[in-house]
Amino acid sequence: MNTLAWILFVAGTLVATATGAHSPPMWAPFGLGIALAVAGAMLLRRQSAKQAAGGDADGIHDLSGLREALHEVTANTAALEALPDQTHDLLERVEALQLEHLLPMLEARSILASSHGVKSYARVFTPIASGERCLNRAWSALADQNPAEARVQLGRARGHFEAAEQGWPASST
Repeated sequence: MNTLAWILFVAGTLVATATGAHSPPMWAPFGLGIALAVAGAMLLRRQSAKQAAGGDADGIHDLSGLREALHEVTANTAALEALPDQTHDLLERVEALQLEHLLPMLEARSILASSHGVKSYARVFTPIASGERCLNRAWSALADQNPAEARVQLGRARGHFEAAEQGWPASST
């Protein structure tokens, strides 16, 4: 079904573009192309909402689970920042945080967008994306045997995750 939605969307866009660019425009095929693109987009949107409502059996499947995951990522980042500079152990813990906590949260991000809209999504996930980049930089610094830089990046990541928690929509608390 997802493939059909994408085919409708792309085919409609191509038909509308090709026929609308003629001089004079070919209105009937152009209208058909627009209709196909809109139908494909609506199917994609419906599938995205359905997937967000169903969630994964093992993953995050509702807003409270997503918020709890964000809180865990924030707390774990703060805990990593407080650990001593044992590079290899810290490297493994940063990697575990990325794979076991951050990745499932990122995979469930559409739950927030479909329930509270793009503005709330951006207010939460823009700082999360910045925090993820800082975690990646911390991991890279640790891999390069530079725990001081990793500590700086972990502090920045924690700040971004805290900002994401503060940006969480009040209507879903």
